[in-house]
Amino acid sequence: MRLKLVKLEPKYRRHLNEMMEEWYASGEKIIPYSIRRLDYRDFEEYLLGLDVKQPSGGFVPDSTFFCLDEEQDLFVGAVNIRHDLNERLKIDGGHIGDGVRPSQRGKGIGTAMIALALEECRKLGIFRVLMVCDKDNVPSAKTIQRNGGVLENEVVADGVCHQRYWIDLEAARHYDFFQNRACEFFPCHPGADPESFSCLFCYCPLYCLGENCGGSVSYTPAGIKDCSNCLRPHRRENYASICGQMEAVIELAKKK
Repeated sequence: MRLKLVKLEPKYRRHLNEMMEEWYASGEKIIPYSIRRLDYRDFEEYLLGLDVKQPSGGFVPDSTFFCLDEEQDLFVGAVNIRHDLNERLKIDGGHIGDGVRPSQRGKGIGTAMIALALEECRKLGIFRVLMVCDKDNVPSAKTIQRNGGVLENEVVADGVCHQRYWIDLEAARHYDFFQNRACEFFPCHPGADPESFSCLFCYCPLYCLGENCGGSVSYTPAGIKDCSNCLRPHRRENYASICGQMEAVIELAKKK
């Protein structure tokens, strides 16, 4: 599994069609709302209206991203990031709406996808992120908690109890980077920039995932995993996405 968020463009038309067809066939509610708001079969119109540019009719400016698994070459889900919050979104919605297509659930994708969405929030200048889920949606609550969500309160609206979580991205910056320049091996990867090299993950926590770690790895003739050319765990901007994959590590540990 190698995930990244992408903006929709013509080359992803097949990916969109396959995901939406599966979702509609399942009979389940498609989330986030932004990807079902328009008819995906009218691709040009769908593409033009996917993001809200100006606030109107209860909608705020937003950005929609699709989660591409590069290994499977398919969309596994989508996220919608609202740039601002109106009164409704403060109760039911929050900054991020996310959903994983039915066939791809139970793989830790939700947790990883939120981690990637939080990086997009940083780029948009949103450093205090509100996420909301129904109280009885335990899997959704867990993905939020695993990304640093702290429960503020529960609010009942339209007969549904909503849990409101805040994620403080500014606080996270205090522990997403560390250097040990006294180490005799610093920086321990040939050609790495010592100014931006992070030692936080001295030993990559995703090593046990093999080729599914998302890094640039190879294997020696003896079958040993070689990470000498991989700088993914040593770059600050990858901290959130690495943490988002820890669920897969935990599941592997359970099996072992």
